[in-house]
Amino acid sequence: MIRICRECDEETGEPIAVALEHTASCGGRVIYLCPPCRFVLGVVPLAEHPEGSDGRVRFEACP
Repeated sequence: MIRICRECDEETGEPIAVALEHTASCGGRVIYLCPPCRFVLGVVPLAEHPEGSDGRVRFEACP
């Protein structure tokens, strides 16, 4: 599945869902990043969010 990376605006064949975009007037949508942008930004993939997460962007903890 090809998606557009939210950070670099390039097409990626390996999109990573990282968050849910919430809107007041209609349902939200999934935000995707390409693997390099996800790594550089340190964003946690949506599938790894803790249970009960509201879907907002989460960043990996610094060591």
